[in-house]
Amino acid sequence: MTAPIFQLLNASDEVKSFLQTGKNLRAYEFGLAPDQPVLPYLVWQDISGDPQNNLDSPANTDHVTIQIDIYTLNPVDLTSIRNKVRTALEVGYACTITNLRGNSREPITKLYRTGFDSNWFVDRP
Repeated sequence: MTAPIFQLLNASDEVKSFLQTGKNLRAYEFGLAPDQPVLPYLVWQDISGDPQNNLDSPANTDHVTIQIDIYTLNPVDLTSIRNKVRTALEVGYACTITNLRGNSREPITKLYRTGFDSNWFVDRP
């Protein structure tokens, strides 16, 4: 079960204008980002999920909440990147954006951070 986050981001020229170097989109599933990624970059992770159970068969769809975080050294870019990412993920109503989080600054890395949560219905293979 995987939401098509990377595919939707990679299909957006506006997102790629911020998050692409060469052919590499700097969008990573949590735990798979390089140790020191090129900035800005995006990370996502599943934070909860519920199977959409049926009375007569196992669930064939899961309702998943995914957290999106964007990091950069340029605070001016935070809102622009977040808005482009939101637009790309909402294409075709693929998800619903929830729980917008404000901007913050990481105390150790000094990176600026923003993000939001998104709800998805993901079909099982």
